[in-house]
Amino acid sequence: MIRRWCPTCRGWQDFRQLNPDEKAAVREEKGPRHFVGNLWRCTARGCLFYQTHLHARGGGILPEKFREEAAASE
Repeated sequence: MIRRWCPTCRGWQDFRQLNPDEKAAVREEKGPRHFVGNLWRCTARGCLFYQTHLHARGGGILPEKFREEAAASE
């Protein structure tokens, strides 16, 4: 876990690395050669924002299907 600023939540949040299903979804959207090994996801309930470890502006939003899984894991 790391603590980072989440522009979606507009506050400091804990982030965790993407799981394999989330990585596959990012690859599907960005292309098969997109590097997904250093992507971190906001753990706030209902948030779908992800980013690289040090660059918040390089992030994105995961598909909606991952929203329920995040809320259920709490």
